[in-house]
Amino acid sequence: MLSLPSSNNDDNDSNIVDLLYHLCKENEIETVRSILPYIDNINIINKIQSSTGSTCLHVACYYGHQHMVQLLLEYGALHSIRNLRHNLTPYEEVYTDDIKQLFIEHRKLFSNNNFDYDYIEWSVVGDDLLGKRREFRQAIDLYKTYNNHHLVSKLLAEVIHYYLNEYLINEINDTGNPEDQITREQIETIEGYFKEAIEKQDYLTYFIKAYTLTNCFYKILNKHLALYVLQYFDTTKDFSSNYRLVNCLVHIVTLLIYHPNLPQYRYQGLCYRGMRITQNDLDQYLANQHILNRSFLSASIDCEVAKMFAGEGQQSKMRHTPKDHCALQYSCLCQYLIKQNLTAINIESLSSRPDEKEILILPFTVFKVISIKRNYLDDPTASISIEIELEECEDPNDNKNESENKEIPRTSLSSTSDDIKDVEEYVKFKQRKCRLYGIIGFLAFAILLGLTFIFVFIFVIQKHSTKKTTNMTTPTTENDNDDDYSLPQGCPNILKRSSWNARPYRYRGDLATLPVTDIVVHQLEGYKSIMNHQDCMKQIKEVQDYHMDAEKWDDIGYNFLLCDDSDDQQQIYTGRGWTFVGAHCKVYNTKSLGKNEFLF
Repeated sequence: MLSLPSSNNDDNDSNIVDLLYHLCKENEIETVRSILPYIDNINIINKIQSSTGSTCLHVACYYGHQHMVQLLLEYGALHSIRNLRHNLTPYEEVYTDDIKQLFIEHRKLFSNNNFDYDYIEWSVVGDDLLGKRREFRQAIDLYKTYNNHHLVSKLLAEVIHYYLNEYLINEINDTGNPEDQITREQIETIEGYFKEAIEKQDYLTYFIKAYTLTNCFYKILNKHLALYVLQYFDTTKDFSSNYRLVNCLVHIVTLLIYHPNLPQYRYQGLCYRGMRITQNDLDQYLANQHILNRSFLSASIDCEVAKMFAGEGQQSKMRHTPKDHCALQYSCLCQYLIKQNLTAINIESLSSRPDEKEILILPFTVFKVISIKRNYLDDPTASISIEIELEECEDPNDNKNESENKEIPRTSLSSTSDDIKDVEEYVKFKQRKCRLYGIIGFLAFAILLGLTFIFVFIFVIQKHSTKKTTNMTTPTTENDNDDDYSLPQGCPNILKRSSWNARPYRYRGDLATLPVTDIVVHQLEGYKSIMNHQDCMKQIKEVQDYHMDAEKWDDIGYNFLLCDDSDDQQQIYTGRGWTFVGAHCKVYNTKSLGKNEFLF
């Protein structure tokens, strides 16, 4: 038996992938059978081989090794991985019926594996597809919610919370399919657009921007629409998928279909879609056949753009069978004739890629195949191998509301259903954020207003008050100009107003004559208990209280007061001071100083 390197690092994993790929290509089934049980990480069989861009299952299918395919499927090889060069699943590279049957049988056994699929039915083929479309439209009529912005916000919050940040994140972790490897950074970008749709109340614009980004979001969304949505509303089939997932998918579509601004972007006329089509898909296109698309279809007004996407002139480089060189895929150009008003929208002005001149055909539209031209039969070198002409089937009842009083076969996904859980979380967060911003704004305004008042007080009011100190001074002891009045040397010490705890004055007027020409002496009798400085202070304050409270004067009436204590020491106290009008003699108040003497 071949010895395997330990698969503990990327280099060893790459070596094992290369070895298995080579053995599967050469159909060394017994060797592969002996190796697989000893591989530590069996998921290594789903790794893409670097030089070819394909998996082991791809190469076994491509070369028609039936037993090798069966062995790989038994060990869990994924059906859904697309190779990097040709964008084909292993099933789409099969050209023999016996291997196709293996996939069909395996699909039945493991039908509950939602993330793995070998073939997606992007379209429904049948006769009464207008009836199916009508039933679906009747069911989603219950989703008309654009008259309630709060409800729309809840639905989009659920899409953000569950579909983007839970379901898609889990798919990243659960599947090894590179096609499904949308990154967390891409999810955050998509989430940003959905949040803007809520904030700016414009779902149409921001959904289109998210959908047309150059990442795989539109591929994954369309895959989920094709796999799950119509199946939910089809009562003839069992629905085993995630109800909450379908709830999100249906709202993504219906919020667009019923958007009030949709009519201004409506498109009628010809548009073109270029694609590389597999033989399995091509088998659905028969003349006069009706086809209903399960997902969004991207087309273009410009036929040349569509030809570029079809792979014009590159048929020889596309996938062919290894033996007889039959084509496994073709360059295909589809021409659609849009007839009804709300089937397709022109999103060129909204798209992240306006150069593609995109027309977006909405899901669940019915077309009739008018003709098919297989150019490769007549000219193997034709630039476009297949041309298909399709025309929209008009529904005469499309504008009628037939959903009233009709029973919906399956319980509808009501927009107000209790099954939408935690969807108010984002809306509440936005409300809390708005309140916080409001509080911060109010505080900032209050601080600014306070600083303005301080500025006005300091630089305007106080400055103005300083200019008027010659006429009126503030009634506080701190602003006593006379306290700083300079006296000649040899003059006795004069105590300030603060020495006897003077009350603030109410008003002061300046003396009319300076220096004064007269001094008025007023003697007070009857104060016998003055013993010291404290007694002097007490008696002076009693005089001030009497003058201000009983006589209602603005301050003590005298400019100075002389007090004798028991030690035969005289002390001079400041009353109104040197420069202010006293209240000691009516005729002489404005031109004299009044002095009071306490006699003992």
